[in-house]
Amino acid sequence: MQGIRRFFRMLIVLVIVVGAVAFLVTNYAWLFAKTIQGQIVEIEKTIRPDVVVHGDTQRNAENYAILIQDDKGKMFTATATDTQWGVAKKGYCVIATLQRYPPWDVENGGTFYNARLRQVYRCPQTKGEEAAPAPVPAETPSEGNAPAEPASAE
Repeated sequence: MQGIRRFFRMLIVLVIVVGAVAFLVTNYAWLFAKTIQGQIVEIEKTIRPDVVVHGDTQRNAENYAILIQDDKGKMFTATATDTQWGVAKKGYCVIATLQRYPPWDVENGGTFYNARLRQVYRCPQTKGEEAAPAPVPAETPSEGNAPAEPASAE
C-alpha cells in the first residue's frame, strides 16, 4: 500500500513538472516579452522573399524592421508583421511589446520579433530641439466663406 501511494505521488509530481516545462516552452515569447517606451530611430518596410518568388498575394506580405531607442539610450531591434507599424514614422515615440526568441532557437535566440505597437505619439520636445510645426486645422463648411483675418505683425 505504501508503494502505491509513493508511486502516485511521484506520478503527480512528474505530471506537474512536465506540464510546467511544456507551458514554458510553448509560451516562452509571451512570458518573457519586453514592453519598451522610446523613440523610433529607424523603421523599414520590407517584403518577404517567398512572396516575391512565389507571387502569393493572399498571405501577409508586409514586414517591418524596427529600431527603437528607449529613454535610457538602449537600442532595441525587432521585426513585425503588424500592419499598425505602417503609420509609425521615424522620430515618433512609441510604446511597444517585443517578444523574445527562445534560447533554444540557436539562430535567433535572444533577439526580438513580433513587435506589437501599443501606442504611438509625438515625442515631447527636449531643450534645444526645434519645435515641429503644428498641424493646420481643416476649415469647416461654416468657416469656409468667412473672410480671413490678416495676421498682425508684432
